[in-house]
This record gives sequence, C-alpha cells and structure tokens, in this order.
Amino acid sequence: MTTQTRPLLQSPIFAHFTHPDGSWYRLWITHSIPKTERGHPWHLHATYDKSGTLAPVAGTRWYEQTYGMANWDFGSDDDVLVSFRARAQERLDHGYELREGAIPDLPAEAF
Repeated sequence: MTTQTRPLLQSPIFAHFTHPDGSWYRLWITHSIPKTERGHPWHLHATYDKSGTLAPVAGTRWYEQTYGMANWDFGSDDDVLVSFRARAQERLDHGYELREGAIPDLPAEAF
C-alpha cells in the first residue's frame, strides 16, 4: 500500500464556517497510519451546531482532533480533498461564511 503526500497535505487542512442564523460547521482532514492492510489513511471530520445555541471553543487547535461528530475514511489524498471541497462548497451554497482556515484547490489529477 502506498500513500502519496503532497506539500498541500503537509499543512493542516481545515475550515470553520458560520451562518447568519448562528449555526456553525467545522471541517478538517487528518492522516493516520492504518492499523490493518484494509485500513484507510485519510479521514475527513465534521463538527457542527445547527441550532446556534452552542458556541465553538475559540483559540484551540480543534482541527487536530482525531474524531468529529461525523467522520469519513478515504484511501487516497485525492479522494479526501474532493470530499472536503464538496462539503465546504455545500456550506457556502447554504449561506455560510468561511471564518477560519481555507478551502484548497483540487489537484488536476483528481479529475
């Protein structure tokens, strides 16, 4: 099993979105060494509050957490980037504003 590591994925990839109604959404990528041959090295996580009643903790490195409220596993860095970008775009399409982090461009070979 081989895993490519691009300079893009050597830095933390995360995004924090807020909505005018007070709700928020956090999205981040982690990388791990699979424990089994069938394991997945790339992970996408999300934490959110759609009610706007819970404020996210500021000033922390929340994007280093190994789990979120929702978690998805991927076999390649291309796949996790495509999913990150799609979920981030969904937030923007629903009126959320990017407040922290960034939405990386997709590598050409992802298409």
